[in-house]
Amino acid sequence: MNKCECSQCKNREYDISEYLVLEDDLKILDNERPLGISGHLRVKDEAMSLAECIDSCIDFLDELIITYNTSSDNTEEILKNYEKKYPEKIKLFHYKPNIIRYNKDEYNTKYSQIHYLDNYYNYGLIKIKYKYYVKIDADQIYFTDKLLKLRELLILDINQIKLSNNINKLLLINKIAWCIPIKKLRNKFRTYCIRKYFNKDKNYIYNGDENILSLDDFILLSRKRHSDKNISYDLAGFNLILHNNKLYLDIYWPMNGGRFDHVLYQASYSNKYFMNEIFEVNQTPHNRIILGMFWVHFGNIKHNFQYDDSFYLLEYNDIKNSKVENFSHKMKNIDNDDKIEKYIRDNTFIKYFDEDKKYLNNVFYNKYLTKPLDYAIKNNDELVNLYGKTIITVK
Repeated sequence: MNKCECSQCKNREYDISEYLVLEDDLKILDNERPLGISGHLRVKDEAMSLAECIDSCIDFLDELIITYNTSSDNTEEILKNYEKKYPEKIKLFHYKPNIIRYNKDEYNTKYSQIHYLDNYYNYGLIKIKYKYYVKIDADQIYFTDKLLKLRELLILDINQIKLSNNINKLLLINKIAWCIPIKKLRNKFRTYCIRKYFNKDKNYIYNGDENILSLDDFILLSRKRHSDKNISYDLAGFNLILHNNKLYLDIYWPMNGGRFDHVLYQASYSNKYFMNEIFEVNQTPHNRIILGMFWVHFGNIKHNFQYDDSFYLLEYNDIKNSKVENFSHKMKNIDNDDKIEKYIRDNTFIKYFDEDKKYLNNVFYNKYLTKPLDYAIKNNDELVNLYGKTIITVK
């Protein structure tokens, strides 16, 4: 490792070896771990919604690993209070090296590896105790009930579960279908059987098991088909935004996550983080199961993203009575983007909106959203100083 040129390292503000994650450190992830879920929260300047984030997800987790950088707000005070509030679950680690924006020409030459996001993420990753791993973001506030349902389905011994009639029907249909060598005929057979045995209308065309089964059955079927070690559960959330100090759903870009970024899986050495051109990334198991909306995202509020008018906004109180087909034409047109992104947009948000909008109710608002919104409004100048401000004009 080259000598670091940053002032922290030159002034020996810490022992570099305490933070540097080596290949041998990462190999601990291949050791057997007890069944359970480890959350990993990375924090800097997150006073706006940090408390609500933790309170809304902590019951879902067996432990919450929190790594934090020195902050300019009262983030550290909140973290220490929550360490006392949930002492059996929260494990708090102060990551002292400042994180430096990635530059591929300087990476590990001008600065030490400890200043980059991949090392920072791996520093927390190697501390997990349980089989399942999921990133938790401080600007996400979670739907506790949906998380708890997911937890229940993951902890079950799949070999001891009696599968539902719908799962067994679908398994039989697929087993017979795979005997048909021509894909077009195979899908015609599936479509015919599913119309008949799942009471679909005559216009139904087979387009995936997740659109036939309930969420519970879809998760159990996925676990039955694949080893738990080979499944990634992709989670998403609703993008919220402030406009004239009122809360709205951003219907131009309504979904946060849902593709590779927020994934629950059984972590191993092969899932270590590394840097790409801009961000930290990692390889997760290839059998990807998309499960819909699990949180509201306050990141656009934190970063002061604002539209110049309300055309692309749906007021929070109107969400529960809205249907996605009433505004899907306003969603970001990404037909020219890659097919995976289009699939995620079309089949995740549109599929799950009508089901998951029920979580965006007044109880959730009063319990979890009131204080972060008050904070964002009262501390707008401080947030602008930290993150800037962006006015979005969409034509």
